[in-house]
Parts: sequence; C-alpha cells; structure tokens
Amino acid sequence: MKKILKSFYIIIFNIIVILYLSELLLTIFLFSKNNVDLDLDYIRYAKAKELGIDFDKRTYYQAFFDEKKKIPSLAPSYYFSKFHFERDIGSGKKIQYFIKSKLANNVLIPFRGPINKKTMSCNESGKRRIINNDKNGFKNPNSIYQKKINIFLIGDSFTEGNCYDEKRDVAGFLRNKFKINTANYGVAGSGPLLSLAVLKEYANYYKPDFVFYFFYEGNDMQDLKDEKETFLINYLDNFSQNLIGRNDEIQQFLLDYENLAYEFLKERLANTKNKYDDYDNKVEANIKKIKGRERVEIIKDFLELQQLKEFFFLKSIFNPKYNIDKRLFVKVLRKMQSEIASWNGKFIVVYLPAWNRFNRKYLIANYLYKKKIENIIKSTNISYIDMAQEFKKVNDPINLFPLGLYGHYTADGYLLVAKNILKNIDIDY
Repeated sequence: MKKILKSFYIIIFNIIVILYLSELLLTIFLFSKNNVDLDLDYIRYAKAKELGIDFDKRTYYQAFFDEKKKIPSLAPSYYFSKFHFERDIGSGKKIQYFIKSKLANNVLIPFRGPINKKTMSCNESGKRRIINNDKNGFKNPNSIYQKKINIFLIGDSFTEGNCYDEKRDVAGFLRNKFKINTANYGVAGSGPLLSLAVLKEYANYYKPDFVFYFFYEGNDMQDLKDEKETFLINYLDNFSQNLIGRNDEIQQFLLDYENLAYEFLKERLANTKNKYDDYDNKVEANIKKIKGRERVEIIKDFLELQQLKEFFFLKSIFNPKYNIDKRLFVKVLRKMQSEIASWNGKFIVVYLPAWNRFNRKYLIANYLYKKKIENIIKSTNISYIDMAQEFKKVNDPINLFPLGLYGHYTADGYLLVAKNILKNIDIDY
C-alpha cells in the first residue's frame, strides 16, 4: 500500500512539475508585449510625452464645455448603446430612466444623434476632434445624399471611426481620396442586431450598390448577447420603426436626451475638474503602480496556469467573449443578406481585428476564436474580407493603433481598411 501511495504521489508530483514547466515556457513565449490597463489615460499621456506628441490633458467634460464656448452647435453624442444609456451615477439615472421608459412604452427609438449638429470625439492619440453629424444623425456630410450612394457601411465604433473626424475614417477616405460616395452608418457600441436594424431602416431606403458589415472581434458577440434581450430582436422579422420620415419625433427624442445629457456632463465636470492637476507626477506614480501590479499579475497567472488554459482554449468556458451564439448570428447574417438582395445590392462582411490580436498573450485564443467566426461566415456563402490578415502584412500592426496602445485604429489603420474594400468592388474610381 505504501508503495502504491508513493507511486501515486510521484505521479502527481511529476504532473504538477510538467504543468508548471509548460506554463513557464508558454509565459516566456506568449508574454504580453503591451498590457491593457485600467488607467489608459495616464499611459497614453506618458507614451505621447515619450514620443514628443502634444497631448490634450483635459477630461472629456472639460474639453466639451471649453469647445462649446467656441462652437455653440456642439452637442452631446447619442448612441443606442448600453455604454450610453446605462448611466446609474447621479443625474445619469435620469438618462437611464428616460431610455427605459421609452422602451417600456414602445416609443420610437433612434439609433444615433444629434441631427445636423457637431459633437466631440474621444482622445486616444492626444487630440480631440470635432465631428459633423448629418440630417439622419450619423457621421457624414449631408452632401452624400445629393447623389446615388455607392457604399454603405454598418457596424460599431470601428465603422464609425472613433476617434477621428468624418474625413479620416473608412468612409471619409473612400469619399475624399477615392471619390466613391460612401455613407458611414456605424454606431458606437452596436452589435450585429443593431447593425441589422440600421440596415433595414436606412440602407433599405437608400439602396446602395454595396453594403459592408464590419464585424469587430473584440466585443460583437458579447453585444449580440445583450441586444437579443431588447426590441432589436424584432428586426429579424418584418419589423421596422420607419425612422426615415419621422424626423420630428426623432428630433424631439434627441432634444429631450440632450437636455438630460447636459445635466449629466455638468455634474461630471464638477466631480472631475481637478483630476489632471499635477498630471506628470500622477503619471509617474501610476506607472510605478502598474509595474508593481504587473508583477503580481504575472505570479497570479502563473500559479493559476492561465497560459495553459489559454493554449487549450479552456477559458472559453468562462469568458463571455468566446461564447458564440452561432444560430442567432447566422440568422442575422442571412437577414442582412436577403434585405440587400431585395434591391440587387452586394453584401460583404469585413472582419476587423482587435489590438489584443497582436499581443502575444492572447495569440492562441484569438486564433481559435477567429476560426470559429470565419467558419460561420463562410457557411452562409457571404463574401468576406479578412482584415486581420491584412494587418499582419504591416511591419508592426501595433502601430495601427493610437500610440501603439489598446484602442481604435489610427488614420493609417482606417485607410488600410478602405484600400481593401476597393479591392473587392467593381466600381470605377
């Protein structure tokens, strides 16, 4: 019996040694080149300073009210997105109640706004930009409606082109550099169902030659999970709000929202106006804190065999990002396909890579996740552009993200997407 127990303990010991040696090797090989951190504002500033780039240190709230003095038409952005209406802090509760009451009473719900006003962009590269919204509340010049729309883009903030103006997002490059009339109907925070809704409400009206749906690997599947619990699920049937032609109702909704948003922004300004005092010292202290936390995280990940879990894709069991509702996603794609076919348009899906894809820590999981999505798209026989592969052809894809950090694309990144769209259409330009 003692010999059996001894043999058992030896086997267990050897298994543990093998597991942790494997974890050590994977940690060395897959260690993150850049870590995403909760204090990205500070990290971005530090990186910009290192590169000699002038960085706007103002919070969004400070910048908004500063610019509002110069641009009276500047207004808060509106998106039908959980990031924008699930505000449960202070006066943000009023926004939350406003949206939820509209949903509960089946009142018209626009997807983006304001209409014919300017908004302000996010800041990932050091600079905030002023955005022009069109007559439907989307990020376009109104001049696109004066002639036939050739290309119509749907998707989330990467389609919209955060954090750039309407001249240097994908649609902007297609319009200005390549002279193809392109409509940008991206909505920040949207998933596949909201993209379908936008298609049915707007693309179906303008009937463009091509519709490109930008699938963002970072969170679109999680967004789909959230969206199916809302009225957006109705768009899989013969449902429409008939938003075109209801501008008076939309305008009233947006004005009511705007008043609540101003209150929220003023409140946040009062609470954060001193956040960036002594900024340089805060950055230095923050970086020290991050390095200390990284050491703890490395040890913690090692003890929990995180790299092995990643390698064998075991984390998919626990990570909502990897829980793919294949059946629903296929239904959405086929509905998009049938809608576009009804006016003889052409439909193409564009796979957009996230910053994490080029971070070695997530190498295995991202490869397997992408294969799953690819197989789903290919099963529908819908045309497909793989921008992850195109990004890999660039010397260092990390440079296609502002300051090489987690975020949206640089102007060069958006231009690369635009060029690959051109390779897949038969329009003279």
